[in-house]
Amino acid sequence: MSNRNDQMKALANESRVEVLKILKDPKAHFGHQMSADVSEFGVCINLLAEKLGLAQPTVSRHVDILRRAGFLKIRRFQKWSYCSRDEAALREYHEWLSQDLAIEHDSCK
Repeated sequence: MSNRNDQMKALANESRVEVLKILKDPKAHFGHQMSADVSEFGVCINLLAEKLGLAQPTVSRHVDILRRAGFLKIRRFQKWSYCSRDEAALREYHEWLSQDLAIEHDSCK
């Protein structure tokens, strides 16, 4: 399991949250990717940078932070790096937020 601080820091940036949103449905956003199947390999970081309108080194940094938080998987294929969401890690984080940080409605009475 990744460090909760790393996970919270990863999600504290709008661009990183946008990366996760876009990668939720890679075929819808990157069906034109020719170098590798988006469902099998993930999305090329260069195409992700293009979609976000950010420089490739900036997106690579965001992707690395999300990877260290456990939210992304990175796969090398030929000379490119491809990223995809780690759905199990995202689900586990969501469950942690829902359970461990649940608001007790009666505590304010």
